[in-house]
Amino acid sequence: MTNPPAPPTSQAVRPAIGLLAGIGVALLLIAVGTVVAGVFTLHGADALTKPFPAGYVWGKLAAAAVGALAGGFTTSRITAGRSLFTVVVLALILFVAAAGPAVRGAGAFPNDPTWFPLTLAAVELLGVLVGGAVERALESRGAA
Repeated sequence: MTNPPAPPTSQAVRPAIGLLAGIGVALLLIAVGTVVAGVFTLHGADALTKPFPAGYVWGKLAAAAVGALAGGFTTSRITAGRSLFTVVVLALILFVAAAGPAVRGAGAFPNDPTWFPLTLAAVELLGVLVGGAVERALESRGAA
């Protein structure tokens, strides 16, 4: 017995689901990675009141890169056969979320180095775009 064909969906449903899934995957991995980095590098009761150690800062950047790559990949996979517009929207959402506090002024990231907020925003922007492009490249390679 064969499966019946999937019913047609609205033009907006798949991109919306892809965007929400990409945000969820990215935020989940970023949160878990940040917690893991904190467990291994932040020690003592005053750990959050002094400048963060380099291991924690680089751990947060690594978590952001992995989360953004996975989020872009997920969004691109769900919106396969469509343009990369939804992936670009996800990249802009994560970029604005990370860059917003940095643009508001000093004090948004008091314990991070001064270069960190905008670097985080750039890592997330590029990570999503690269993740989406990798998925599309794999998709086109498999279709060829």
